[in-house]
Amino acid sequence: MEIRGTNQQKSEKNPLQKWVILLGVLAGIFFATTIYFGFIGKPVLNTEFQEVEQQNACLQAELDNLLADHEKIKQEYGDLTSQLSEKDSIILANAAEIEKLIAAQEDTRKIRKQLLRLQNIAKEYVDQIDQLYTENKLLKEENIKVKENLAQSQQQYAEVQESNKALTDKINTAAVHKAYNISCRGVYHKNNGEEVITEKASRVESLKTTFILSENSLIPAGPVNVYCRIAIPGTGRIITSGAGDAYSFIHNGERLQYTVKQTVNFDGSAHSCSLVWDLKDKDKAIKGSYSIQVFTDDIMLGETILNLR
Repeated sequence: MEIRGTNQQKSEKNPLQKWVILLGVLAGIFFATTIYFGFIGKPVLNTEFQEVEQQNACLQAELDNLLADHEKIKQEYGDLTSQLSEKDSIILANAAEIEKLIAAQEDTRKIRKQLLRLQNIAKEYVDQIDQLYTENKLLKEENIKVKENLAQSQQQYAEVQESNKALTDKINTAAVHKAYNISCRGVYHKNNGEEVITEKASRVESLKTTFILSENSLIPAGPVNVYCRIAIPGTGRIITSGAGDAYSFIHNGERLQYTVKQTVNFDGSAHSCSLVWDLKDKDKAIKGSYSIQVFTDDIMLGETILNLR
C-alpha cells in the first residue's frame, strides 16, 4: 500500500516537471538565439548592410559624376544647349528619380538599370550637342566664305564701276566737238568780187571767222549749231543783230548773245566752217583788238584775237 502511494505522488509531480523542462528548452533556445545574433549572426547582418551602403554610395557617385559632366557640357557649349532644353529636362528628372531610389535603399539592380538608362540619355545629349556644334561651325565657315565672296564681288564690282566711269568719262571727253585753226580776219571785196584780207580798220567790210570742226566718230551724225561771238575793242560788248533771246544761246546755264550762227550737218568727218559778219552800210570797223570766241550748244570750241589798225 505504501509503495502504491509513492507511485501516485510521483505521478502527480510529472506535469510540473514537463513545464519545467519546456521552460528550460525555451530558455535554451533564447540563449542560443542570443548567442547567434549577438556574436555570430550580427557580423553577417553588418556585412550585408555595409555592402548595400557601399553599392548605394557608388551609384550616388556615378550619378553625381554624370550630373557634373552634364553641367560642364552645358556651360562649355553655351547657347547651343538652349536647343536641347527638352532633353536636359528629361536628364534632370531621371536623376531626381534615381536619387529618391538610392535614398529609399531600393533594389540596387533596379537603381543600376535606371542609371544605365540615364547614361544612355546623357550620351545622346552629348552626341546631339556635338552635331549641333559641327553644323554651327560649318554654317559659320560658310557664312564667312559667303561674306568673303560678297566682299570680293563688291570689290570687283566697285573696280568695274570705277573702270566704267573712267571709260565713260574718257568717251564723254572724247565724244565732244573740237575745233582747230581758229582765226578771224578783216576782209573787203574788189570790184570783181575777189576777197582781200586787210588789217586796216577803214577798209574792213566783213569780219570773217574760220575754223575746222574736227573729225569725231564717237559723235552721232546730225545738225550742230556753231556760234561766233565778237567783242568790240575797249568795251567788250558783243556785236549782234539784236538784243533779244533770238540772238542768244545757253552755255553752262548762262544765256549768251552771239554775233553769227551757223548750222553744220556733221557726219563724223572734219568740216570747214566760215562765219561772216558783214558791217552795215556806212558802219566802220574801229581800230583795236577784237576778241573772238567760238561755241557749240555744248562746249566752247576755242577763241582767237583780231587786231585792226
